[in-house]
Amino acid sequence: MERLQDAARSVVAWWQGQQLFVRGGMLGAAGLLLGAAVATVVLAGGSDDAGVVVATPTVVVAASTTPSPTTEPSSPTPTVEPTPSSTATGTPTPEPTATPEPAITTIEELVSLHGHPPGYDYARLRIPFIGVDAPVGASFVGGASGAQMGTPEGPATVFWYDMSEWAGLGGAPGAGGNAIFSGHVDLASYIPYADVNYHGGAIFADLELLSQGDRIFIDFNGETLEYAVSWKEQVNAGNSSRWGEIWSGDVVTDSITIYTCGGEFDVNGRSYVDRVVVRAERV
Repeated sequence: MERLQDAARSVVAWWQGQQLFVRGGMLGAAGLLLGAAVATVVLAGGSDDAGVVVATPTVVVAASTTPSPTTEPSSPTPTVEPTPSSTATGTPTPEPTATPEPAITTIEELVSLHGHPPGYDYARLRIPFIGVDAPVGASFVGGASGAQMGTPEGPATVFWYDMSEWAGLGGAPGAGGNAIFSGHVDLASYIPYADVNYHGGAIFADLELLSQGDRIFIDFNGETLEYAVSWKEQVNAGNSSRWGEIWSGDVVTDSITIYTCGGEFDVNGRSYVDRVVVRAERV
C-alpha cells in the first residue's frame, strides 16, 4: 500500500511539473483512444441485432379555420353564401349553393303566372263582397272511421265534399241538401302544380267579413245558383259534436256551408285551432 501511495505522489508531482499545453495534448489523445474503444464495442454488438430503427417524428399542422357568422333565418329562408376559405392541405372549398327564388305572395300573381291546378272543374264559387271567384274541385270523403276531409291544392281553389257515404250529411249544390265547401285562409308551402313556393293569403282570407244577407253564387251544371248568408260562426276544430250538426243535410231550405281556418295558430300543431263557418240559403 505504501508503494502505491508513493507511486501516486510521484505521478501527481510529475503532472504538476508539466507545461499547460502538454497537459492539454495528453488529455486530447486520451479522449480519442476512449472514443475508438466505445465505437469498437458498438459495432461489434450491432452484428447480432436486427438493427435499431429511429423514427422521424411527424409534425402535424392543424388547419386554422375562421368561423362564419350565424344568420338568423327569415321567411322565406335565404341561403347564406359561405365565406371562401382554404385548408392546410390545399383542399378547395365547395361552391356555394344557389339562392332559391323568392316565394309568390298573392293569389293574383300565382294565377297569372301558373293558372289553376287541373281537375277543378266541378263548379265555380263567387262571393262578390270579398272578391272571391274560384274554381271548385270535387273531393270524395270516404266512409271509413276517422276519414279526413282533404284540403284544396294551392291557395286559389275550393273543394266541394262528396259525403254520399255518410248518411244524412252534405249534399250536391241545388239538390235541396247542404253542400259543403272549404278553402284555405292562407298558405305557406310548396305548390306542386306550379313548382313554386307560396307564402300569403288564400281564397277565403276574408270569409269572416261576411254577414247576414251577403250573396254567394254557385255556377253548376250550366246554372247559376244564388244564396244569401243566414249565419256565421267560429267553431273549435276539435268540437266533434258540433260538426255533425254543421254537416247535416237535414235542412229546411237548399243550403251551402263554407268553412275555413280561423282563430289562433297552433305553432306546435301547425294548424289553426278554430274554423270560421258560413251558412247560406237559396234565394
